[in-house]
Amino acid sequence: MPATEEPKLRGDSAVDPKDDRRGPKVRAMFAGIAGRYDLLNRIISGGRDQAWRRRTVRMAALTGGEHVLDVCCGTGDLALMFWKSRRKPARVVASDFTPEMLTIAADKAGKAGVRLPLCAGDALNLPFADASFDVVSVGYGVRNFQDIDAGLHELARVLKPGGRLAILEATPARGLIGRFANWYINRVVPWLGNLLTGSRDRAYSYLADSIQLFPDANALKARMEAAGFDNVRFRKLNLGTMAIHVGVRAN
Repeated sequence: MPATEEPKLRGDSAVDPKDDRRGPKVRAMFAGIAGRYDLLNRIISGGRDQAWRRRTVRMAALTGGEHVLDVCCGTGDLALMFWKSRRKPARVVASDFTPEMLTIAADKAGKAGVRLPLCAGDALNLPFADASFDVVSVGYGVRNFQDIDAGLHELARVLKPGGRLAILEATPARGLIGRFANWYINRVVPWLGNLLTGSRDRAYSYLADSIQLFPDANALKARMEAAGFDNVRFRKLNLGTMAIHVGVRAN
């Protein structure tokens, strides 16, 4: 959005998306909604969020045998979709900083008969060596980074030169669609999400505000390039309210 345009935030969440020390509060907030996170994702997206994850896997363009890291894995849906890819990766590791989310991801992996290594870790300080992975993905997590640019540099650090980063994230929309999306995100999503989760932190008010503050698709592309990614491209989905970005770590 233009630099002169100030997004209208609800401001009724216990977590301030402008707070550059919000990490512990965000972790506690997600811990509180972990049990109903999947249900709310399905309801709020009209059942489309899984299709967007599948598209993210396709755009990551696995050739087979890759080592994949899914950061901010939540309850594990995107990581498990990488395992289901037609061109099988050699290994998929899932990382999140909320243990309650990882517990659900472990249960899903067990029921699916999938060995999914899970790691509790902060996206700004990942517990992996440099150049460890061929593919890194983030689904609905980058806007929760305390520092987006530092987070993008950290994702680049753990990628091998020539490795691919795939990001699925909500993106601010414009025009008539943007006005409707803003109404839905700022009114319907917080009301429904906070009602169904009973979140004391009013988590879905925070999520709505974090979307309003997040860079639009072109701005995120520029920030990926500044963090050391080449050939960055993106595809908008859901009438421009979602975007998948893919970039290649420079050599």
